[in-house]
Amino acid sequence: MKVLITGQNGYVGRVLTNLLLENKYDVLGCDINYFPTTFDNNLHEISNVVSDIRDITEKDLKKVDVVMHLAGLTNDPLGELNSKLTHEINYLSTVRLAKISKQAGVQRFIFSSSCSTYGKNLTFANENSDLEPLTEYAKSKVKSESEILVLKDEEFCPTVLRNATVYGNSPSLRLDLVVNNLTASAFVTGKVKLLSDGTAWRPQLHVEDMSNAFLTVMESSEELIRGQIFNVGNNDENFKIYQIAEEVKKIIPGSEIEFVNKSNKDSRSYKVDFTKINNTLGFKTKWNLEKGIKQLYDFFKKEKLVENDFHDKKFNRLKQLKWLIENGFLDENLRLN
Repeated sequence: MKVLITGQNGYVGRVLTNLLLENKYDVLGCDINYFPTTFDNNLHEISNVVSDIRDITEKDLKKVDVVMHLAGLTNDPLGELNSKLTHEINYLSTVRLAKISKQAGVQRFIFSSSCSTYGKNLTFANENSDLEPLTEYAKSKVKSESEILVLKDEEFCPTVLRNATVYGNSPSLRLDLVVNNLTASAFVTGKVKLLSDGTAWRPQLHVEDMSNAFLTVMESSEELIRGQIFNVGNNDENFKIYQIAEEVKKIIPGSEIEFVNKSNKDSRSYKVDFTKINNTLGFKTKWNLEKGIKQLYDFFKKEKLVENDFHDKKFNRLKQLKWLIENGFLDENLRLN
């Protein structure tokens, strides 16, 4: 079976690529490589069909059985950088990719969406709950979901995965995700720095568990996944931000919590129900928050992470993209010069 992963060199993509290769799948990639690989541990190189998802053609997808679509401007701050481009890359290009995948005879299309589509939802949000996207990133996911799912038929099987906030180690490590950020901050400065009052809810998901969810969906019967939406995570991994900070404090010796701006209240707050993917597909996460923080702590010790690393643009998607634009590597449409 041939699988195309868009964004295969990214934070999740590197882990997912390795997982599929270990399971003996034939894997192709599509990645524009805006963001560098930060640690070259256990990397497998694969062929790229094209660099930019906006340039994929039906010809590029011939003989591809499954598309796993991860690529895009990948978090709320990055999505706000240029709302027009977020609309183009995250929404228009996603829908276009799904349509040409169907035309090319791709059997399954698995779309990486986000629990951020729930926006502000303090009920236990399930896949049928109202959506309230508060950012350009979340809005692009909502619009993409609806247009992808209407393409389903007996020959084309689209599935949407609304992933919780991801954390954990990866060859393309990010330190702009909440668990990774708080853990790295505690390790290099001794401060678990909160930029808000910490009361917002966020479900958490280890990057290896997210990758396993894609594999699980791909290996499941089409009758179970065709046109379906699945929240991806674990009901026990819904946390308030300050609860994550407290867990980090327990694990990183000598660290303490510091509120940088306690008057700031994050409007994005959602608790999510992950029962459906467990009951329908038998998917279960293997990681939990404590174990994931310990993994990061051990890795930071091994790599001797220092404060300069913590602030380095290569670990922060927004900083890296701004740097590429300011230094002329990208034009105003985020195309490589």
